[in-house]
Amino acid sequence: MQNIPRDGTSRVKEMFSSRFGADGRIVEVDYSALEVVALAAISGDKNLMAQLIAGTDMHCYRLAGKLGESYEYVFEKCHNKDHPDHKLYKQLRTDIKPQAFANQYGASAQGIAYATGCTVEDAEKFQETERHLFPESAMFAEKVVRPEVERTGLDNVSREQRDDGTFGIYRTGRFKAKGGTEYSFRQYEKRVDGQLVMDYKDTQLANYWCQGEASFIVQAACGRVIRMLLSEDFAGGKVLPVNTVHDAIYLDCATPELAKEYGAKVRDLMEATPAYLCELMPNYKDWRYDTTPFPAAAEMGVNMMNKTDI
Repeated sequence: MQNIPRDGTSRVKEMFSSRFGADGRIVEVDYSALEVVALAAISGDKNLMAQLIAGTDMHCYRLAGKLGESYEYVFEKCHNKDHPDHKLYKQLRTDIKPQAFANQYGASAQGIAYATGCTVEDAEKFQETERHLFPESAMFAEKVVRPEVERTGLDNVSREQRDDGTFGIYRTGRFKAKGGTEYSFRQYEKRVDGQLVMDYKDTQLANYWCQGEASFIVQAACGRVIRMLLSEDFAGGKVLPVNTVHDAIYLDCATPELAKEYGAKVRDLMEATPAYLCELMPNYKDWRYDTTPFPAAAEMGVNMMNKTDI
């Protein structure tokens, strides 16, 4: 269900409808760009946070930085269907998305080029623009995570047998989140200038802790939602939690009125969860969880596909 095509290419989600019949409504409450918001909060990236709060179209913003044009100019071309350059700029905006995702997952310029089909030079330019636009978040893994992993890995050496029967050693380092979760990273063989060395993977250093911390927010939010529903007896059995996918929570509600009421309740709980975590684990204040807005949006519909905003 996480990988069903969008944009009208599949109608399979229509088969997931309410158990309560024609009056029933499926509710989806979804964090907005949760991993990016978490990255902005953890890294303290002021520009990234400002753009998120302003509701900036991040793909247009990156495209504007790449082209050296104003954001407003690029946004107009991308979203105004009557603009003569709309088709070109819409495609340029689409083309920059996979570069952004690959870069966020720690890919090298060569890796971005391989994954997206662009040239290495184009990938290098994208990364340079990204570091200019968002210096704190773009460099957080390299300046904060890697040094800590390398430090903790100095005294943690393991030995393993390779496929050819020979033995090798590798180090395992850790990065500890403010809530106490420790993310473990091990070294792998890697060629640098023709020489075989042991090193940690940049993709893991850039990605694992951010994915993990974002998912922890969702897990905590799910617990709070269940506690709320238990305390209210699931509205007499008429409001049921049915699923969670990535950063979304789903409900099945007996009426449109209950869908609106509990969609809003779940949305408010989800948005307040990072600040609530700071009450339980004050160290999260160091990552600005208590001051960073974590927006969520609620939708409802007769099935999982056809939904409108609450």
